[in-house]
Amino acid sequence: MQQRELVKQSPIRSSYLTHSAHYGRVYAVESTLELDYLNLIRFEKTAESVESQPFSIRFHLAGRPRRYTPDFLVVERGLEYVDEVKTRSAANNPEFCKKARKLSGFFRERGQIFRVLTEDDIRPGHQAQNIRFLTPVLDAPAPLGEYQTLLNATDKRSASISELQRLIGVLAMEPCFIRRAAAHKLLRCDLTKPWARLEFTW
Repeated sequence: MQQRELVKQSPIRSSYLTHSAHYGRVYAVESTLELDYLNLIRFEKTAESVESQPFSIRFHLAGRPRRYTPDFLVVERGLEYVDEVKTRSAANNPEFCKKARKLSGFFRERGQIFRVLTEDDIRPGHQAQNIRFLTPVLDAPAPLGEYQTLLNATDKRSASISELQRLIGVLAMEPCFIRRAAAHKLLRCDLTKPWARLEFTW
């Protein structure tokens, strides 16, 4: 399979370039949903590698030749996932469902797993909005020193965001500690909830 050049596919659709220091590469995406998908992958950091628009293939559907370029290729725990990012309505289109079934078998024969992900997978609750807020500090160093200060200062291991803000104020820590610590998962929380209502554990 030939590596595809990353080019703008349409004069109407928006294109975005984003960089990840963790994966050491620049990614091209063609919708905000794809950008939110990529932010989620980068936030979770469980994938060994991620490529956008990695290659093109040719296949036949209903007797006609077709060409297909996946949105992403993700390698995680030795498995290769070929990911297509679609809106819910587009993913439920009968014509696309036929194409997805064909592609699923095509990639299965090659030892790969074809997945279709929609906003239901990528944007549950407030998750995408919160991860967008955390993304700019993902590639900065984790605040380990400040985190140790928090551990040493209290026996508490959970707090609402307002309680935590008051606590780090008493400790003369920078308010951005919460954002940086959440991005690096030193502070754990349910990101599907609004930021102002988060409950953190550590």
